[in-house]
Amino acid sequence: MKALKTVAIALGITLGALIVIPLLILAGLFVWLKLTEESDEEALELDQDTTA
Repeated sequence: MKALKTVAIALGITLGALIVIPLLILAGLFVWLKLTEESDEEALELDQDTTA
């Protein structure tokens, strides 16, 4: 019975990791996209100022 409980806990941890890790990766990519998007807009504004 103890082995079954151990296997169930291990399976639960594994399934939890399979859900949590991709969500963390997506959240990191979203934050990175937002940070780089702001710097891209600033670069575009600087380009427009120098050409005008």
